[in-house]
Amino acid sequence: MRLPSRILIVAALMLVLLAPAAARAQAPAPPPAVEGKKDLLKQRTPAVSRAEDAPQAATTETAPQPVAFESDIYCFGYVGKLSESFLASVSGAENVAEQTDFVTDDLLYVDGGVDKGLKTGDEFWLVTPEQELFHTVTGKSIGRLYQYRGRAVVTNLEARTATVRITHSCTDVPLSARLKRFEPVPIPLARKSPPAMAGDPPSGKVKGRIVFTRDGVVALGQDTTVIVDLGVADGISPGDFLTVFRYSTGREYGIRPLGTYWVNSPPPPGVTVPRTYLGEAAVLMVGDRWAIARLTDSFRLIEVGDEVELK
Repeated sequence: MRLPSRILIVAALMLVLLAPAAARAQAPAPPPAVEGKKDLLKQRTPAVSRAEDAPQAATTETAPQPVAFESDIYCFGYVGKLSESFLASVSGAENVAEQTDFVTDDLLYVDGGVDKGLKTGDEFWLVTPEQELFHTVTGKSIGRLYQYRGRAVVTNLEARTATVRITHSCTDVPLSARLKRFEPVPIPLARKSPPAMAGDPPSGKVKGRIVFTRDGVVALGQDTTVIVDLGVADGISPGDFLTVFRYSTGREYGIRPLGTYWVNSPPPPGVTVPRTYLGEAAVLMVGDRWAIARLTDSFRLIEVGDEVELK
């Protein structure tokens, strides 16, 4: 049986229309397009992360260091007027029948109480007046040395008397010790630089002399505490360093005996000689025209009368 020609024509047209779609469905997918040169240049390099270097551990080598110990200040003293007044003085002690001098934890009685403004818990220096100080070259009086014997705190209080307990003794405390209100003195911090050596020029700054040493020591070396004739009026402050020096001996200069000390006389005007550097000192405590310093370096024997120069 033959199909009508109309049906054959429609079937042929459908085959023609559907053939391209079927071919596209069966064809493999085209490969991805290859990027051109420009596209490759435009690509961003991915960020690369790396471990950061570990921070260096902090050290104390370059940090300011204490230039002294507490005992260098708290067990030395100060230079004051020849006749200095004090709030009260030690007049007795709990163990006065067994002792003549006293130390830490001993109880002392003082000749002042509420009438002198004392309060329970107040802290005081225990001070004794010592010898008058004279300049090693000019012979002029510098003042009187007042020695710190220790510290004490008020434990009991009455109208005209009080009991104090020695909290710290540097040495023996006699019955005649005076009371001076305690004020903390900070230990200076400083960065130490190399000391002056042979051939180094002077700093050109203020100069002075060693005028006193504790306990009458004549031969001085490292760690000795001394008094110099420089102070606030000369621009000196705690933490400063002083170069210690003397001149080689000549007819009119050098080490000479003066009284009980040897002094270092400078050369006369117009005479130039090299310095002999002896060491270095750190300033701990400063008064008007005096300062307490600690010898931090000593290359040779240092004596009272040797010169110092602000570094």
